[in-house]
Order: sequence, then C-alpha cells, then structure tokens
Amino acid sequence: MDFRNELFALCKTLQKTETAQSIAELIFNLSVSSASNNAGEMIKNSHGDFAQIAKHFNNGFHGYLFLDENIESIIRPNILRVEHLTADERFLLEKGHKTLSRFVGLCLSDIAEKSAVLAESMNPYSYYKSIKVSEEAASFISDEDFRAAVSAFKNGKIYKALVSSDITAFINTIKQTNMFILIKAIEKETDQCLGEDVSKEIKDFTQRMNMKAYTVNDALFAFSLLIFALKDSLKIACQMLYRAICGTPLFVLNNDNIISIEKSVDSIVCQYYKIHSQAMPCGLSGNDMGSILLMDCDPQYGPHIHEFGMLVAQTINLAGEFGQSAKYSFVTVDEEMIYIHHLTNEILRIGLPIVKKMT
Repeated sequence: MDFRNELFALCKTLQKTETAQSIAELIFNLSVSSASNNAGEMIKNSHGDFAQIAKHFNNGFHGYLFLDENIESIIRPNILRVEHLTADERFLLEKGHKTLSRFVGLCLSDIAEKSAVLAESMNPYSYYKSIKVSEEAASFISDEDFRAAVSAFKNGKIYKALVSSDITAFINTIKQTNMFILIKAIEKETDQCLGEDVSKEIKDFTQRMNMKAYTVNDALFAFSLLIFALKDSLKIACQMLYRAICGTPLFVLNNDNIISIEKSVDSIVCQYYKIHSQAMPCGLSGNDMGSILLMDCDPQYGPHIHEFGMLVAQTINLAGEFGQSAKYSFVTVDEEMIYIHHLTNEILRIGLPIVKKMT
C-alpha cells in the first residue's frame, strides 16, 4: 500500500496497545478540568491548565514534555495554573514521543547515512526546541511494526528522486543552521500559496522551470521544495499518529454535515477547498490545525469527491442561520501525504536540475 494507507494501518496498530490506551487516558485526565467520581464527588485536575498550554504548541507529545521542563520560564496569564507532571506521567509521555521520533528516524535512516545535514533538515522534530528524554524511555511498538509504513515512505517518488540525485554532496557543503533557515523560508513562501493566491516568486519559478531556464537559485529552490515537502509529510504523519494514540477519530466531512462547498481551487501549488459544515471536530488531542480530515461527499453538480486534506483554517459560528456551524479551509494531500503536490509533481515531471551545474 501507499504511505497514506500504511499510516492509517499503523494508527490502528498503535491504538490496540495498552500503552496507547494509557496515554489516551492520561491526556484525557490532563485535559478535563474536573470530573465526578462514583460517589458524586468533584475531582479537580491537579495539573491545572497544563494540557491547554501544552496543546497550544501543536507538536504532539513534544509540547507536553517541553512545557514540563520550562514551566517556570514560560510567560502565561496569571489566571492559568500549571503544575509539573509526575515522574510516571512524564515517562508515559516520553514513550509516546520516542515512538514517533523512532518512526521518523527509521524513515530517514538511509538518507542519514549519506547526509546528516539533509536528514536533520527533513526531520520535523529538528525545528522544535530541544527536550530531555530519559534513556529508559523507548518506542512502545517494535521496528517491525513500523516496517510497512517506513517502506512505503521510502518508495515514494519524491524520496526516490532525492536519494537518486547527487544533491547530498552539495547539501553537505551547507551549514545545518543555514539549511534550517532555508527550509523555514520555503515554508513561509508556500504557506502564502495555500489558497486562491499564488506568490509571484512561485509563479516566476514555475515559468522558468517550464522553459528549462533554471538559475542556480532555482535549482536549489527546486530541491529545497522537495526536502520541505518530505519534512512536512513526516510532520503530518506524526500528527496523525499522535492523534490516533490520543484516541481522536478522523474528522469526516460528508453528505450529512456539509452545508456547501464554497470554494474549490486548483493552483500550481495545491488543491484548496473551503467548506461550510455543521460538523465539529471532536477529541482532546489539541489544536486541529495541520491535522488530516476526509471529505467524502456527492456535490449537487459534479462527480463524487473523496479527498484527504490538511486543515489550514477554521471559523466556528455558534449561532447562525444553520445553528452551530463552521467554515473549514483545507488543502488536499496525495498518497505520499504531500500537500504541495501540484508543485512537486511538476518539478518531477520536468526533471530535477543537474547538481554539478549548481557548484
């Protein structure tokens, strides 16, 4: 199966484990401010607003561990109360984090042998502030359980294109900090194009690319786009796995809850939808931005739509013409979990530039 399908299969494998169920229970307990026991007594969350702040980082288990280490230094409103995790709670979340980071490490293992700089640039956790994880904490599933999803990632067309190119030799001449700056700049550039508008820089780049008029900067930009695409593919994958461990179901937009498809735009970068719906995401895993949803519906005009997408914006309306409703904006992801797939497919169709001409 492709990477997307293997990820869903891996989510099911994770959810069946006792550790994942224990983590889901912990996340629930951290998220609920108070609850009643069998005797009707109200039990308050001893950690206060810990989960609400941790989820704000929107990077899975990393956010919980980072907050636990930096409670005293993080600026927060005085009305919020935060208490450290217990040793057992932290260790459980460390195992969750190690599970996801192990998955990323396996996906990038072949590239890491060729270029540590390139592998770090494709690792989504490299862009977060460092945290301390005990040596005793380890992935709660085996490498064999990861094998199918890792193999599917490495069989993706973008991954193969990068591995088969000579870009690693060139990347090794760039400092790691400069690569991070470059990929962050790519992210900022593409984020501006996840909608109806495409930046002039992207338009000019694709025009030169189609004319085979690559400049040195264009060549580096093309490779950087592929590196960024794979980095965010792994970021989306980790978000999926994190939400699965937390017990958060896949958000589905369908005939029963879609009010209207307000916009459907195909650009040179991505495919973008804006949907007006009565459905609301459910779950306690945190911020929905960057998470995966499924749109499976029959529009009034046109063929059946079955698309997986990454949520990029949402607006909640609690009292309107249709009662409680929301507007969701998302960009579709392909079978490799790439959301700028129109642009990356065009780069691969035209062909990557010769690396030797870049040096």
